[in-house]
Amino acid sequence: MSRTAAEGASAFLDRARRGDPKAFESLAGEHERALYAHVARILGPGADAEDVVQDAFVSAWRSIAAFEGTSFRAWIFRIATNRAIDLIRARRRRGELPLEPVDDAGEPTWAEPATAGPDLATIAGDREAITIVEAALATLPAEQRAVLLLRDVEGFDYEEIARITASQIGTVKSRIHRGRLAVRNALVARGWTNYRGAPPPEDPPRNPKR
Repeated sequence: MSRTAAEGASAFLDRARRGDPKAFESLAGEHERALYAHVARILGPGADAEDVVQDAFVSAWRSIAAFEGTSFRAWIFRIATNRAIDLIRARRRRGELPLEPVDDAGEPTWAEPATAGPDLATIAGDREAITIVEAALATLPAEQRAVLLLRDVEGFDYEEIARITASQIGTVKSRIHRGRLAVRNALVARGWTNYRGAPPPEDPPRNPKR
């Protein structure tokens, strides 16, 4: 975001805090599409994702006067992400979804390697890869899936993700690492290796000199 845009967003946030509904509508309109896409990747597209986004904005409007942060984007993503995860948990309690795999993020703190896993933004244009990625994401625990999306799609840093998910940074890094591994392994298993950090293709055989 440019300095001018950031100053404009800050001005809208200040006005919204003072009860200006049009300023809040401007803030919501700026983030609504990205927020829905994020929630839909967690829940699946449809009415539930739309309801979560709508509820998040209603909740934000009701409590914005007490909001003391500086990033409306991080705040609204926190509200929507947590509501999406809560909905998945409720579905599982009702037996509408199978039990989640164990999220063993409590293991020792993980440090990000020099070479990251697949760049989800880079593969966004490859329909086959996206299908594989979506299937891999669906197998992850909700918290793991959410932090991976917040990092690799939405571009939040680790500190922001820790605040959004109310988690320790070490837990966030571990979940992202495990999520990346799951996505990478799913892609490699299907023969798709065109991502950052993949092994380079073998050199074609050279014609012998005559």
